Amino acid sequence: MGNILTAFLTDQLHVDSGTERRNPEYWELCEKGNSLHDQLAEMLNDKQKAILEELVETLFDESGCAEQVKFERGFRLGVLITSEIFYRQDIFL
Repeated sequence: MGNILTAFLTDQLHVDSGTERRNPEYWELCEKGNSLHDQLAEMLNDKQKAILEELVETLFDESGCAEQVKFERGFRLGVLITSEIFYRQDIFL
């Protein structure tokens, strides 16, 4: 079995977003978003806070769906490129 498949099988390769290394720009944006969220939440009443939380959760879910679609498309394109390379590998010999 290939190294990647073995790593995946033995749980050494994780595919969830919690295991990725993120760059400093990402963390700065997260901190800014959290700060803005907290500032806005302080100005709202309970009903408005509930709407804000629902909005945040909806945007998070929407982003997750969009990322899944982009990943699937990118993966499929990668497989197509790989199959094309194998199909035409004889031109290099």
